Amino acid sequence: MPALHQALKFSYSLAGLLTSLPVFLMAAGAIPGAYLVSRVGARRAVAVGLILVAIGAGLRGAFPNTLMLFAWTVVLALGIAVAQPAMPSLAQAWFPSRIGRAIAIYSNGLLVGEVIAASITLPFLLAPFGWQVALAAWAAPAAIVLAFWLIVTPASEGAVATAGAWLPDWRSGRMLRVGLLMGGASLVYFGMNSWIPDTLDARHAHALIPLTLGTLNAMQLPVSFWLAWRGDKMLGRRWPYVVAGTGSILAVAGYTLAPASTAPLWAGMAGATSSLAFILNLGLPALFSPSEVARTSGFMFTVGYGAAFFGPALGGFAWDWSGQFRFALLPMLAGAVAMLVFGASLPGIGVRPQARPAPSAAES
Repeated sequence: MPALHQALKFSYSLAGLLTSLPVFLMAAGAIPGAYLVSRVGARRAVAVGLILVAIGAGLRGAFPNTLMLFAWTVVLALGIAVAQPAMPSLAQAWFPSRIGRAIAIYSNGLLVGEVIAASITLPFLLAPFGWQVALAAWAAPAAIVLAFWLIVTPASEGAVATAGAWLPDWRSGRMLRVGLLMGGASLVYFGMNSWIPDTLDARHAHALIPLTLGTLNAMQLPVSFWLAWRGDKMLGRRWPYVVAGTGSILAVAGYTLAPASTAPLWAGMAGATSSLAFILNLGLPALFSPSEVARTSGFMFTVGYGAAFFGPALGGFAWDWSGQFRFALLPMLAGAVAMLVFGASLPGIGVRPQARPAPSAAES
């Protein structure tokens, strides 16, 4: 951002719009992504998404122009939006008795990618080559992954178009529950990421911002690795959401009320508990709506990223209205309560092992 401020004369309003635009588009594009899955199949939808990511990433750094930067950021974000609803469908198609583990490994990829990008962009891309290369370079891994995706993944069940319903069913209690659970987890995680810098600054603890943000994000990794091992046992159960909701309530309240010196502790708790719910949510569409996974996933991502976009903004309005930084964290507290309430009342359907086929006469 400092480089963009200098090179393109970015205002702070434009900077805020650029950082929030992908989240908004991932919310807006999730349901159209479900439509794409229903028409071309989940495997091809991921390929289309990767193509858009590669093009958007490569071209948004190609022109030293604000309009082009925003236009190709839209393309990149839409690529993510259309690919994400396909992943739960593929977990169901390719790993029907290991949905929890498959979703956890997918989430590991998200988190490790985030860590890699955050670690190498500044020292290895921005510093030696400038902001345009730092943005455009991310087209390369997207293109490489696209090639592997087309070569390695099986063009079987996950590639079949269903031509089924893709618009959300607002009368479905299960679909609404999955969406609201994702919204609660997203509110806690994205809201804390948004407001930790300003709230610590308001508490005269500016020096704690890097450690607090680092702890919030780093604590997702052990949770995701744990779920890669135990996810099948935990998917669809109530107690992980009770743990996630209760822990998030304590984390947000502790961050808000305890001395500022303890902020990294509470942020780490918020990162761990919100990621527990977030990752498990990714497997719920395949578990609760096996005949319309993409449709439910699209709605889930729309509500989740919509909460991530609008929740921190509501917190900002509350801070301006009250003059107290603590009011900015109220949406995050509401998200934690939603996790607890909706998670504690889940139907409680777990992943069931596939039935073994009966032996044939020849085998008898």
